[in-house]
Order: sequence, then structure tokens, then C-alpha cells
Amino acid sequence: MLAVLAYRAADVVAGVLPARAADALAVLIARAAYALHLPARRFLEANLSRVLPGLPATRRRALGRAAFVSFARGFARFLRGPHPLPPGRVRIEGAEHLALARASGRGVILLSAHVGDWELGAACIASQGIPLHLAARRQREGAIEALFARRRLSDGVRVLPAEARFVLGAAALRRGEWIALMADRAPARAHATSVCAWAAALARRTGALVLPAVCVSEPDGSRVLRIEAPIPPARCREGAFADTLRGWLERWPGQWAAFEPVPEGIA
Repeated sequence: MLAVLAYRAADVVAGVLPARAADALAVLIARAAYALHLPARRFLEANLSRVLPGLPATRRRALGRAAFVSFARGFARFLRGPHPLPPGRVRIEGAEHLALARASGRGVILLSAHVGDWELGAACIASQGIPLHLAARRQREGAIEALFARRRLSDGVRVLPAEARFVLGAAALRRGEWIALMADRAPARAHATSVCAWAAALARRTGALVLPAVCVSEPDGSRVLRIEAPIPPARCREGAFADTLRGWLERWPGQWAAFEPVPEGIA
């Protein structure tokens, strides 16, 4: 109940305050949360140590604090609803991979991670007229799940029901539609041994492409939607996505919201 009230309060505040004020408030809350030494902070710093070994403690703490702030800003933007950035503020890197995937006519599995503003990345893909479904972890409270579903739908992103995720995901891919998966969290029961293995199984069954993608912030406030080359299903099953994630974190290390232990094979 408290969680529902907190999310509803955040939803109201994000909708009432001007964007700049809402972002400033989100940053203050994020810094306070980091200072409280919550479990999320311990998990994040442990994950950073695993993926980027050799980080000095001061650097690890700075990246952890930055990740809390990055997450808070992205969440505030998500709650404000569908407000696209001005033209030119979202730059696409790897546009050739996106164009080839669209031209193939095949279904596409977008394999991503909790780096940067993943909700904005999904919205950017959907804004190009691509039917996109998200395989997101279900929130424990039904009211919170409904809030997230409404916000995502307003951005053109549909959520795959957890109870029939594989069947409905496979059907969408066979229709040439796209689904998005987050590979840096432990798999749900419906998945295989890992999200990457689940993506590989879906790709083999449907002929879909596996396309890594991430949406991150640059120092000047602009956003980058980075699209990588497709990963063959066999290499995806073997853990090739871990190399992609490591490359993202070497470039944008302070934007990984890894607030719980990541699966073996990813870190």
C-alpha cells in the first residue's frame, strides 16, 4: 500500500511541477537515497566492480551516485508522459543496423539493459511506426503495474502479459513485430536459464533478429539511441551480450541502474 501511495504521489508531482523543477527534485531524492546506503547501492557498486574490475573506491562511489541520479531523471521524465525531445536531441548511432533490421521484414528482439533511459529508447523505436512489445517484469502491486502500462502505452509501447510471454512474443515476432528484453536482470520463471538464452530460443523459433540497443544521455543533455549489429542466436545463447554491455559501460559507466545482483554470464 505504501508503495502504491509513493508511486501515485510521484506521478502527481511529476505532472504538476515544471520539468526543470521535477528533475531537480528527482536529483535531490536520488542523492539522499544514495547517502542512505540502501541495498540498491551495495548491489550497484558490487556489479560495477564485477564488470569494470580495478575501479578505485572513490571512482566506484562517484559512478554509483551518478547512476542513482541518472535513474531518477529518467523516471521523472517517464512519469511526465509522452513529451518528445526537440528535433535533433536524440541522435541515432548505428542507424544502418536499424534500417537493415526494418528492411528485412523479420521480427526483431531488442536486447537491452538498465542503462540510461530505457523507457525513452523504447518510445523512440515505437515513434518510428514499429509495433513494439515490452517483456517487462511485473510490478508487485496491480495499481503500479497499471500506471506503468498506461505510461508505456501512451508512448506506443505495449507490455507482453507475463503469463503467456513466450507464446505471445513468438506470435508477435512471426508477424514481423518487435519485442524488447532486458538482459541484465535475473530471468523470470517463464524464461530459460537467462534472458539471453530466452532471446536465442525465440530467435531460432521465429527467425527473428537479435539487435542490442541502448538509450543514454550525453554530457550536453542530448540523448543517444545506440543500435549495435545483430547477434546470431548461437552467440547470444553463449553470452555474447556481456561484451556489448561491457562496451556500453566503458563509455557510459555512470548510467547503469544495476540495483540488484545481475545474472552470471552478464557481469
